Amino acid sequence: MAPTSELAAAFEAVLRDRADAPLLIAPSEGRTCTAHDLHDAAGALATTLRAAGLTRGHLIVAGLGNIVALPALVLACLREGWPLMPADRSMPLAELRALAGRWDAAALVVPGSAHETSDEAPASTSTWASARSIETGGITILLHDPMPEPGRHAPAAVLKLTSGTTGAPRATCSEERHLIADVRHITDVMRIGPSTRQLGAIPLSHSYGFGNLLLPLLWQGSPLLLRPQFVPTQIVPDLQAWGLDTFAGVPFMFDHLARHRRLPPLPSLRLVLSAGARLPFEIVEAFHAATGCKIRSFYGSSETGGICFDDTPTVDPRVPVGRPMGATAIALVDDDDAPPGSGRVRVSGPNVIERYAVPMDGAGDEADSRGPLTNGAFLTSDYARRDDDGLFVLTGRAASFVNVAGRKVVPQEVEAILLSLPGVAEAVALAVEDPVRGQALGACLVSAQTWDARSVRQALAMRLAPYKLPRVVVVVDALPLTDRGKVDRRAIERLLAGR
Repeated sequence: MAPTSELAAAFEAVLRDRADAPLLIAPSEGRTCTAHDLHDAAGALATTLRAAGLTRGHLIVAGLGNIVALPALVLACLREGWPLMPADRSMPLAELRALAGRWDAAALVVPGSAHETSDEAPASTSTWASARSIETGGITILLHDPMPEPGRHAPAAVLKLTSGTTGAPRATCSEERHLIADVRHITDVMRIGPSTRQLGAIPLSHSYGFGNLLLPLLWQGSPLLLRPQFVPTQIVPDLQAWGLDTFAGVPFMFDHLARHRRLPPLPSLRLVLSAGARLPFEIVEAFHAATGCKIRSFYGSSETGGICFDDTPTVDPRVPVGRPMGATAIALVDDDDAPPGSGRVRVSGPNVIERYAVPMDGAGDEADSRGPLTNGAFLTSDYARRDDDGLFVLTGRAASFVNVAGRKVVPQEVEAILLSLPGVAEAVALAVEDPVRGQALGACLVSAQTWDARSVRQALAMRLAPYKLPRVVVVVDALPLTDRGKVDRRAIERLLAGR
């Protein structure tokens, strides 16, 4: 079948020129896939899904993680015109079902067999039910019955889950032209070419991994070594054994490696990249001292893809995020709450989406679909300054999300589920310091029932991904209030810190 997208056509060019070139190295699966293998896997998935009743415009939710099946599914979706929502593999099946129901998905794809995926929360917690399942190639496809009407999210190619600023996560309406603008910026500015070998230890389902690792693979055949998760003892052997050029990570990875591993020089490593959270200079300094490699800050968002990249040669105590990439432009908007000399970051360019996807519970809500997106620009929740040398430095954030090892958690989402627990009348979720993850989630509950961190995590384990589960829990008779009658969040922070 002829490619139906520019990205699919680009992969067809890779297939034509380098059919037997190894593109995906998956040690955990015991396999290496060539361009031809990936082409065949995508074709087999497309045939299965078409036979199951999917037509152009049907949404697929995928909780696959960093396995070969995910790039194959992305390629199949591009060819067939199925919008794809990549979701974190750590999400419990009940949470994935809730996503599929909220966004009107036709299919949900998960790893393993139907038997392995059958352990889930009671049906009352699930808003999406499947009547059929298909097992193929080590994955299970759950199908909605009846099939929803296709085309709800057109013209989106990918719906990226984003933390937003309040309430439940949003999903971007990322069209293929946005993805192409992003991958062009990334590959040009970072000098990632067809022969650049990348390490994939960050989730491909997140905007960072999708744009920096998965898209270059499809766009120009940049080889990728897949690891399902970050295992510190695997990183250096992978870099050395496979002669990898690029290591994209998040701050806690580099912090752990610098503090707990004896890192040798890594001569093949050309680009070390950090995104997803603030990068402290102490980590940059320690990693550079051990390996001779500078960690370069990369700044982006689900709504925009890549925004800035630090291409400067020196280790800089300011830890700048660099300059805008390609055709991306930044304006600093006046904000009363911004630190002195800073403004709120407003991003424009061909990589910026124009709207969010509208969920089933918000049909027709035009304001919600636009949010901070106006006139082709995205108003982020970040504060920054532009120094005299033209480099941007992040100085703070207006949003209230919690950053758990580079993964963003919206406290309001967790609070809504905490309120469903027996005896819980009120709930507040806040960030607490965590020596390993940087931040974790703490919860303050008003409850007639006894709860502690262990029992709360056990109660929520089937409904929330592990990184969203509270690590500290305090139960009080009443939430502390300020003199104005509002919840005293600083008092709650002190209560949680004391535990």
